[in-house]
Amino acid sequence: MLPGKKLTPADGIAMARRHLGLLLVPPLVTLFAALLYSSRLPDMYESDMIIAIVPQRVPDEFVRSTVTLRTEQRLDALTIEVLSRSNLEQLILEFGLYPEERAALPMEDVVDKMRGDLVVGLEPVRRGPRGPEPPHAFHVRFTYFDGPTAAQVTQKVGTLFVEQNARDRGALAVATNQFLESQLADARKRLEEQERRLEAFRERHGQELPTQLQTNMQAIQSKQLQVQALVESLARDRDRKQMLERLYREAAAEPPALAATATSPPGASGTAVPANATARQQLAAARANLASLELRYKPEHPDVVRARRLVAELEPRADAEARLEASRSTDQAPIAPVSPADAARRESLRQMLAEIESLDRQTTFKESEENRLRAEIAEYQRRIEAVPGLESEWVALTRDYQTNQAAYTDLLAKSEAAKVSVNLEERQIGEQFRIVDPAGIPVHPVTSVRAQINAGGLALGLLLGFGFAAFLEFRDASFRSDTDVLEVLGLPVLATVPHIVTSVERLRQRRRRIVVSLASALCVAGAGYLTWSLKLWKSLL
Repeated sequence: MLPGKKLTPADGIAMARRHLGLLLVPPLVTLFAALLYSSRLPDMYESDMIIAIVPQRVPDEFVRSTVTLRTEQRLDALTIEVLSRSNLEQLILEFGLYPEERAALPMEDVVDKMRGDLVVGLEPVRRGPRGPEPPHAFHVRFTYFDGPTAAQVTQKVGTLFVEQNARDRGALAVATNQFLESQLADARKRLEEQERRLEAFRERHGQELPTQLQTNMQAIQSKQLQVQALVESLARDRDRKQMLERLYREAAAEPPALAATATSPPGASGTAVPANATARQQLAAARANLASLELRYKPEHPDVVRARRLVAELEPRADAEARLEASRSTDQAPIAPVSPADAARRESLRQMLAEIESLDRQTTFKESEENRLRAEIAEYQRRIEAVPGLESEWVALTRDYQTNQAAYTDLLAKSEAAKVSVNLEERQIGEQFRIVDPAGIPVHPVTSVRAQINAGGLALGLLLGFGFAAFLEFRDASFRSDTDVLEVLGLPVLATVPHIVTSVERLRQRRRRIVVSLASALCVAGAGYLTWSLKLWKSLL
């Protein structure tokens, strides 16, 4: 190529004309070689089957599935399991696949070749009214030189996908259920241990817990009110006793004359009895007083007890008086008369003394009750004072118990849901794979590999032809026109002398043309014969 020469499209066309043979022959040769190679390749048949992804038929609001992976992730995991070395090796031996490869290559390479011939792919994502929808099916394709065998292998692989999916989902549901049951058992043990600790703490400090604080305070207030009422009642009883003792001393110290005019003290109910009343009259008055007191007070009331005792004391006297009158009426024996005033005075003193004794007994009882109540108040006070020291431990135990209880309740709900999920998978109501279109026997072979080989051979020939032509043009430094001389040398051209062909050169060119024509004819004839005999036109696509 001349240095400094600028190429134009006309120069490119001229170069192509000069090297037309180099541009046409190499592509034809490489294409013919590619046809020879592709024709030796066996026809490959691809079998295809469609497996639908059936969604769970029970809403997730009722039964939550244990499989949380997306469809793409689950299909990738299933593909790894199904296309494992052991499964593919078993398929190769079962269907007798790749006999030539097994004879020349190790089993690992044969398995890799089969893995390359097996293609698993999801359907394209469709756009629904709410956006892209998840894939609803996937394809399983297998390419092999025998159509029926390809269909059988594809059907077997698709069946493995369906069975492996069912096994994996069932195993995952069972494993989830077992895991939750083990966690539930551990949570139950922790909860029971915490319950025992809480129960032991309650047994040790049952009345000193913070939850009993309000009850203890109310009990203290109630006991304090009872103590106050007892103190007031004791004060009244002591005042009454002092007054009766004073009246008793005064009445005992009075002369009989003065005592005769005195009246008997009022009864427990305040009913006055005449001083000269007989024992039967006093008994009737005491019974009436007792009946009135029983209507107002309880049977254990001190006034009721005192009135009952007075009736019991008057009954023997009334009986004795009745017997005395009866003996007087029969015997008519004179008895020393007793002064009514003296009898009334002695009866009044006796009643005063009986009431003083009753007040003593009431005072002793109320004092013991007061001591008992004050001891109970002290016990309640001790419980209240012990609350701050036990509150932190109680709060810790209660918090741990509530935490364990919440964890146990949550695990129990999840365990029950897992059991339902296991039942769902056993009944095959959950998401599953279903063969929609079984693998059919392919009729037409796959042509994409041969087309690629032929196209590669043609491209290689074109590349070689252009390379040879470019190489020759690069080495050619001859001037072919006056323009070349002017552009390269910068010298004016005065005249051009055309090439004079001699008779010898003319004869040589004629012979060369004849040889080239004969060689071309022989090559075309040979290529045509080979194309016809080997049926190479079938391998064009």
